[in-house]
Amino acid sequence: MGWNKPILQWTEGKTAYMSIVFTWDLPRAYSLAIGYRQQGYDVRVGGTAIKLMPNILKDVAINGGDISVLEKHNPDATRTSVGCPRKCSFCGVRLIEPEFLEFPIWRVAPIVCDNNLTACSRAHFNKVVDSLKPVKNIDINQGLDARLFRKWHLDRLRELSLYKLRFSWDYLGEESQVIDTLKMVIDSGFPKAKLHVYVLFNHDDTPQEALYKCEMLWNMGVVPNVQRFQSLDCLVKNKYIDSHWNKLLLTDFTLYWARRYLPLETHRVLRLRELM
Repeated sequence: MGWNKPILQWTEGKTAYMSIVFTWDLPRAYSLAIGYRQQGYDVRVGGTAIKLMPNILKDVAINGGDISVLEKHNPDATRTSVGCPRKCSFCGVRLIEPEFLEFPIWRVAPIVCDNNLTACSRAHFNKVVDSLKPVKNIDINQGLDARLFRKWHLDRLRELSLYKLRFSWDYLGEESQVIDTLKMVIDSGFPKAKLHVYVLFNHDDTPQEALYKCEMLWNMGVVPNVQRFQSLDCLVKNKYIDSHWNKLLLTDFTLYWARRYLPLETHRVLRLRELM
């Protein structure tokens, strides 16, 4: 289940290809494209970063369209649908895949990278589960939508060999739906150690709200996987700072939850609450 680097590179004949995942890797991709051109290659680029910022490399490379080639990034990864009906302001999916579509066929693999598998029709969801029954260690990698998750989803997923179940908690106002869903999963006997929740922070929230979400999950025995918001056009990672946050607090908050299993004395964030 290993992912290749965010800039995936390969050559075919006299053409060099790059698939770029994150926008903050575009400056490095620009330099790589110049290097390939100096060696006599034509350069074609694609990937999510190019879809979000298509003009950054236009002077040194041809936009190759959808050359993201998921299986090249990870041979264990697949998708059964694209897009998402939610259209969340913090998410680039609404811009690069504006139409929500279910595929009639797909390559069966253990890492399912649909943006919102829970939003798919019941018929499609059942078809996906049936296709995955022979597969071991399944990871629905992008997370399931707790607001749409129902017992029948859980019953079907429990038929599979699951590596993890991932959900997301983006805004504090989703608390009752997220917690109710997690309790349903836990009450079914699913191991808490295999439950992870993506927790968005640094986007229209306060540090107190972010801490509340993470501590609520931690106290339930569920691991919060904190996700710092990055602006959709950022060329420098971690540059964006929301109005309620500051650089030190963002760094400490991230480190605290990345290392939460260590003794508290090892953290820089003994002062975390004081900073709030």
